[in-house]
Amino acid sequence: MTGDRPSGERNAVKSARDSSSGLLGGLNVKLAELEHAVSRQAERFQAVLEMGTSVSSARDVDDLLRTVMDRLTALLAAEASTLFMFDQAKDELWSRVLKGSSLKEIRVPAGSGLVGSVMKDGKTLVLADAYDDARFNPEVDRLSGFKTRSVIAAPLQHVSGRMLGVVEVLDRKINAFSPEDVSLVETVAAQIAAVLDNVFLLESLRTQNDELRKAQAELSLLYEVEQAVSSSLDQAELLDTILRKGVEVIGAQAGSVLLLEEEQNALFFKAVRGERSEALVSMSLPSGQGVAGKVAETGQTVNLPDASRSDVHEASIADKLGITVKALLAVPIPGEKRNLGALELLNKPDGFTAQDERMAALLAGQTGRAILLRAAREAGERKGRLEAIGQTLSGMLHDLRTPMTVISGYAQLLTGEDKPSERASIAQVIEKQVEHINSMTRETLAFARGEREILLRKVYLQSFIKEVQEFLSKDFEKTGVELKVLPNYTGAVRVDENKMKRVVYNIARNAVQAMPGGGTFTMQVDREADHLVMRFTDDGPGIPPEIEARLFQSFVTAGKKQGTGLGLAIVKKIAEEHGGSVTYKTARGEGTTFEVRVPAGTPS
Repeated sequence: MTGDRPSGERNAVKSARDSSSGLLGGLNVKLAELEHAVSRQAERFQAVLEMGTSVSSARDVDDLLRTVMDRLTALLAAEASTLFMFDQAKDELWSRVLKGSSLKEIRVPAGSGLVGSVMKDGKTLVLADAYDDARFNPEVDRLSGFKTRSVIAAPLQHVSGRMLGVVEVLDRKINAFSPEDVSLVETVAAQIAAVLDNVFLLESLRTQNDELRKAQAELSLLYEVEQAVSSSLDQAELLDTILRKGVEVIGAQAGSVLLLEEEQNALFFKAVRGERSEALVSMSLPSGQGVAGKVAETGQTVNLPDASRSDVHEASIADKLGITVKALLAVPIPGEKRNLGALELLNKPDGFTAQDERMAALLAGQTGRAILLRAAREAGERKGRLEAIGQTLSGMLHDLRTPMTVISGYAQLLTGEDKPSERASIAQVIEKQVEHINSMTRETLAFARGEREILLRKVYLQSFIKEVQEFLSKDFEKTGVELKVLPNYTGAVRVDENKMKRVVYNIARNAVQAMPGGGTFTMQVDREADHLVMRFTDDGPGIPPEIEARLFQSFVTAGKKQGTGLGLAIVKKIAEEHGGSVTYKTARGEGTTFEVRVPAGTPS
């Protein structure tokens, strides 16, 4: 039949159809494989994006790293993975995240083994079979029971080049990982490195902030202690203040300051805080015994987590008081040549840290300094009081010479005088000089004691000036100083007569001492409104500039061999007691004028 094709042609057509069907089937398979690869890559890409988002927003770093390593292990269909971190202090790599292993931690010396090699070189390592590489250490497999074959190890390297650790992925099958798997591990490793670098920076800032807070706390404590040291607290109050602040800042439940008494060879509780603290004050600890005794003797700090387990701890005192002592920190209180005692802190709930030791040592150092400073201050005060007493007595003896000379002279006249009236007159002069001596003595002692008391009474200035003039005339004999008195006012006033005489005598004596070569001293008495005004002028060299600012202070003198420095201080005190004042004008080489101005009062 013409419609029929020859058999050869039919076979050719069939063969072409079969070939086309086979080619199409192969293309479909390839297309399916490509679609699967694309889907897998898209899945990995999406996973990487999600991990990147998690990394950038993470707060708990360890949870994040575990999550990332879980995702990475699942994406690679791997059987185990480890995130190694570099421990710079120990020069080791340690497993911060460990997946698929029965071991709790793996530590590898930096530069040793597969991960050590990656850490050293900074290059990714890919092995089809780990046992073919001489760097592989099978000991970890032996301990864990895992048979390592395929390995990808990528460095955790920051963009700055700093090595932070290594990411390692493992499988029991040989040649289990593809180049895409290697690229994925490197991508994730780079993300982890970036977040770890930020974490380390944050941890560094936190550490610095912690250090700043600690330093601020130390400075604050030292400032408060320094304020206490500079205050007028006695030693018991001072030690109690320092101990109280130490217990509060360090967080102890109790504490004590023990000081060594060499004469009794024992440590005594000088300040205590906490349970049954009052009973401790009456107790002592033999030198060298107990923790405090050892610390005071050796100068070494002792920090015990549980004092009851220590042979050094003296439990007898705690047992007597029924106190339980757990954590105990004791530091020496330093002195100049030996330790003065010990500072003990007790029962901090979580034990005492190195920072606590530092704070306690600072407190103990301030305590020792405060004790030494107070001892030096008290010694200086005792020395100053003795010097003041000596100078006061010296001034009194010097001031007594003039009335004693007057008494001596009139006593000689008394022995040669037969007339009763003259003898009575001489006796009256002697009696006045004796009263003057008594008054001068009382005034000096009152000044030394800081007493303020005046006896106001009606005083007739005419008699007052006459008596003062007679006394000064005797005192000025053989001095080369001429005395001039200008009594412009001779009425009555209300003043303390004896103290006002002392004002005149002190100023006059200062002027005479300032003019060893002679000169003129003028006393002028006036009344201005409601005030008695006495002006005293000399033509001496003037007041030295170096003492002008301190002229009315006690024991200030310049160039006077017999001067005590009390005269003008007493003058100022008497004027102020009367509600008045004392002022002066001076010029070098031209002399000095003192003006004493006091209320004149209303004579009754």
